[in-house]
Formats: sequence, C-alpha cells, structure tokens
Amino acid sequence: MLRTSLIAAAVAGALASHAAAQTATPTAPVAPKAQPAPAAKAPVTAPAAAPAAATAPAAASTASLADCAQTTDAKKAATACTQLIKDAGKDAAKISAVYAARAASLQTSGDARGALSAYTRALAYDPKNASLWVKRGDVRVGLAQKIRSAADYSIALKYDPKNVAALTGRAEQNRLLGSLPNAIKDADEIIKLDPKAASAYATRAYANQRLGKDADALKDAEEAIKLDAKSALAYAARGFAKAKTDKAAAIADLKKAIELDPKLEAAAAAVKKLGS
Repeated sequence: MLRTSLIAAAVAGALASHAAAQTATPTAPVAPKAQPAPAAKAPVTAPAAAPAAATAPAAASTASLADCAQTTDAKKAATACTQLIKDAGKDAAKISAVYAARAASLQTSGDARGALSAYTRALAYDPKNASLWVKRGDVRVGLAQKIRSAADYSIALKYDPKNVAALTGRAEQNRLLGSLPNAIKDADEIIKLDPKAASAYATRAYANQRLGKDADALKDAEEAIKLDAKSALAYAARGFAKAKTDKAAAIADLKKAIELDPKLEAAAAAVKKLGS
C-alpha cells in the first residue's frame, strides 16, 4: 500500500537524519552576552601590585531545567538552556534532557514548531529514547503531519515494541490515512497490552465498519462506549454500523458523536444522508 510505503520511507529518513546529527556540536538558545566593564586604570604613582592570590573556584551554575523550560521570560530561558548545555559538556543524555524540557514547555505554550525543533535536537543526542519519539509524533499530529507522525511512532516501537502510547498514536494515524488493516493490527496489540483501552476498541470498531464488518464494529463500539462514554469515534462507528438496520438508532448515535466531536465530518454527512 502506498501510504505504508510512505511511512516506511519517512522512518528510514528520520533514522538516517538522527544518525548524522549525533556528531553535531550542541547548540542552544543563546543569551545576550554582557559587555565587560572597562578596566580601571591605576594611578601612575601606585606601588607595584602584590602577587595575585590564587583564583577562587568558579561558582556552581544555578541554572535549572525549570528555568530552561519556563515561558514567561524568554531571555531567562535562553540563558538557562545555554548554561545547562555548557555544564553538560559531552554528556549526551543531559543535553537531550535540556532540549526535551524546553520542547515540552514550548508545546504547552502552543509553539508547536518550536517544540518540534527542540524535540528533534533532543533526539539527536538520545536517538533510542522511545518516549521522545512519541512526544515528537504527538507534536506532528498537531501540525497535521500524518505520515511523519506515524513514522515517529513506528521508530518509538522499534526501540520499545510494547509502548502503548506509540501504538495508540500510530493506530489513529493509520485510521486517518485510510490504512485500516494496519490500524486494526495496532489496536489488536494495544488491547493485548491494555484490555481497557477504550480508544483502541473505538479505532478498531471504526476501521472494521469501514471494511464492511458491521458485526465486529458493533461489538467493539459497545465495549468502547462502556469503557468511555465520551468516545465520539465509538458512537460514530456504532451509528455507521446500525445505518442499514436501525435508522433512528444510527442517527441518534451519529448525533451523539457530533456533539462530542464537532469535527467528525463523516458523521455529519451520514446524518444528512439518513435524514433527520
């Protein structure tokens, strides 16, 4: 399938990119440098200076990850991040942690592009960290990068095959991309790991219904709704599955799905087609 091939290509590209990035020199937001104060000139008649005392040890850095991650003072954050990376030296794990902390903060503040860049830098120093791949995948979801987000989740699963967050993310992107058999496979794995994962039942229900397996869809939709009464996708799947046998019930489920998630355009179109 073309979409599966595109995801595989994106996975290969991402892995190659991060392999090359591991040799890069760490960079960080650079804080403005303070200008040195002009040296005072001693009077010409002053006696010779006494021998200099031993240099005192440099004060320990007071920068923290919290300072680096905060978003209220950009200059303070940049200074803290720069200092933390300097303090980390060649410790790749610490450098990655600085970028990850900054990325999480940027994501929370709504700067998805900035978060994507920061997570990418974090991964350059800790490329086998499944959690970071998942987090970057989540950012890509917000940027509507379906194939690239699916690729990030796939890489996370390469390093942690039982990562439920990665499986959940990839299952949803496969569903949205129309790769329904793959969405079902991911949902199957999630349910094995977490039998109470409502979203997995909802995803599988929706995919099965689109593949014409209404009985399977109804069973999974019912389970999803039992586990999460606010699952819009489950109500939509159940509504689609009932459309041929119980028009009134189908419309009621589809309207409930729209109420929970107004962006479910397929549900709205189905209600209009069924007539309400």
